[in-house]
Amino acid sequence: MMSIPSDTLCFPNNVVDLVAARSQLLDSDLFVIRRPLRDSDPNESIGVFGVQWTPEEDSYEMRGAPSGASEPTLQRYLITVQGFVKDMDEEAGLARHSVLSKMIRSMLYRDEPLRVGLATLSPVQMNGSTESLKRWGVRQVRYFSNELNSVWLYLSNLEFWLETETI
Repeated sequence: MMSIPSDTLCFPNNVVDLVAARSQLLDSDLFVIRRPLRDSDPNESIGVFGVQWTPEEDSYEMRGAPSGASEPTLQRYLITVQGFVKDMDEEAGLARHSVLSKMIRSMLYRDEPLRVGLATLSPVQMNGSTESLKRWGVRQVRYFSNELNSVWLYLSNLEFWLETETI
């Protein structure tokens, strides 16, 4: 019986691990996890997880027999980096969340160890093909707020994209 290995890091989870590790260094009190956040998570939290894979439609190349399957050479992954703050004081919570969201964005744009880590990420080899990271960037951030049982919840969903090449 074949078992799917849990210790093989491939896209997008290899990048999720790297971003989560760098996020933990933003503040030692942050709770950082590799999944979507929950309202029960600690008051200052970051969640990092993959959400989407899409092929670049004009990059399909023929592989195998003429009637065989084709595979995109280029594809994009979307990773969400969530910033979460809970606070009983509405204004203080909003202010703290604004700072956390900016810290996350700045890390993705300016953190040199993260840039080096992404640039030197090992290619992933599987089933006769090799996938490598080529480009990345921030697409957008969406902000949400809500009140639950007299506690204010602030959440930002930052979309971080990756472009990979498979040969």
